[in-house]
Amino acid sequence: MKKLFFLFLILSFIFSCKKPEKYSAIPDISFISIPVKDTHDTLGNAIKRAQLSFYLVDGDGDIGFEEGDTFPPYEINGNYYYNLFIEMYELKNGQYSLVDLAAPFNFRTKYIEPIGQNKTLKCTIYVNLDFNIPVSWDSVKFNFHMYDRALNKSNEVSTGLILLN
Repeated sequence: MKKLFFLFLILSFIFSCKKPEKYSAIPDISFISIPVKDTHDTLGNAIKRAQLSFYLVDGDGDIGFEEGDTFPPYEINGNYYYNLFIEMYELKNGQYSLVDLAAPFNFRTKYIEPIGQNKTLKCTIYVNLDFNIPVSWDSVKFNFHMYDRALNKSNEVSTGLILLN
């Protein structure tokens, strides 16, 4: 009976110790959803608010910035101050055209550090996008990508067509 118990214990130990799955150090993102609603900005103006949500996997977990991360290559006026870039496209005559926004949808995500030995980061990110659109617009889409702290660029993802009216 003791031999059977020890055999079971040893087999349980062997099969419970599996290696963690390896992921690429290059961030991989996938679109989840982007509900759009009518709301008002802080001045009471009517606007659209879209809440973009997407899933992120980064094998070495080096995503986001701390408050003091403003030295090269993350300096304020540099190319990598922001790590999430979102472009808006209007559907016009069956073709998408990039919208030149007065305030681009560039974001700086918070520093995230995975806990434990496995540094793989898996998370869902939510971003609010507030915008005004001309009344004549009825459809848009957003394309987005991000960078990690090692400046690895993720894949570019599209939300697909979003009907506004």
